[in-house]
Parts: sequence; structure tokens; C-alpha cells
Amino acid sequence: MDLASRNESITELKRDKNRLMLVVVALAIGICFAVIKMAFQTAIVVQQTPGMPNNATIEKSTMDKGSQMATLIALTSGMVQINPANSEYAKAFVQVFLAPAIYTKVSKEIDNKVAMLVAQRELGSYYFVFKAYDYDPKLDTHFIRGEVHTVNAAKDTPENWVYEYKTHVENYRLIVDGIKPYTGETLHNSEWYDIQKKLHK
Repeated sequence: MDLASRNESITELKRDKNRLMLVVVALAIGICFAVIKMAFQTAIVVQQTPGMPNNATIEKSTMDKGSQMATLIALTSGMVQINPANSEYAKAFVQVFLAPAIYTKVSKEIDNKVAMLVAQRELGSYYFVFKAYDYDPKLDTHFIRGEVHTVNAAKDTPENWVYEYKTHVENYRLIVDGIKPYTGETLHNSEWYDIQKKLHK
């Protein structure tokens, strides 16, 4: 092999080596970006509840009021519509939307309702008829109004109830931090609190 050919071969090898190094560096950068993206990506599971609007806006930490209303109506129905046959399903359904401390409380209340129905030996049930949704921005509180029907034997007894909810949106899901149910139709909103303050001065 003459010197010119040898030098040309060495030059070609150096050029090929530089090209391979560029490819390796580019692949390393690509792999680094993929690993970083995978490390910081969270799983997105959006549970659409019945009644959500077609143009629902659900983001990681926000949700439109129509979607919040649909979720809270479904949650209220799930908590109220209890009978001995569906209690475990009801607990599993509501758990998705409740903060752990609230779920523990609601789960016990569902068990108590079922125990009472079994003790009465009438195998009755409850169901919820939605009437209205309200939101008070001053209190950042949602209100679901409706009738809770108690069904025993051939008797269906309705009673007006208000369900008051404190919520936040976390990981694309509405989470309930507080529930305050009470009988009647009067909302305990900011106007109601203002009247109470004036009455008790």
C-alpha cells in the first residue's frame, strides 16, 4: 500500500468516525429527552360523568362549571341511592371523587343506612331527584338541591335536601374536600350568612 492511499484511508476513517460520533451524540440527546419526558409525565385518566357538556373543559387543575355540576349531581345520586344490594358499588363509585377523610365518613354513613334498612326488614331504598345547582363564588361552594325519596314497602316519602360541597380539581378530576347536607331548600350561601350576622348582632 503506498503512502497516498494509506493517508486517504486514514482520512476516510476519521471522517466516518466523526460522523458516527455525531450520530451517537444525537441519539444520546434524544434518549435523554425521552427519559426526562417520561419521568415528568403523569397518567391522564379523565372520567366523564353523565350530563357533562359536549364542550367540557378539563385541565390538570381546572374544570368548567358544567362539568363540575354534572359530577356533583352524579356524586349526590351515588351517595343517596342506597339499598342493601348496591351499597358496595355505591361506595366504590363515590370513592373516586372524595378526599380520603370524606370517603371514610361517607362510607360509614352508607353502611349505617344499609344496616337500618336490613334491620327494618322491609328492604327499602333511597333515591335522589335533582332540582337545581348553584355556585357561590364568594364562598367557593357548590350547592345541589333535590328531593331524597325513602321507599319502604308501598310508600314513597320525599324530603327536600341541600348538599353543600367544597371542592378542588386535582390531576384532571374533581375532588370533594367537604360535604354538608341539610334538610330544606334554603341555601347556606354568602347571602344567608350575611342575614344570619344581621339577625344575631
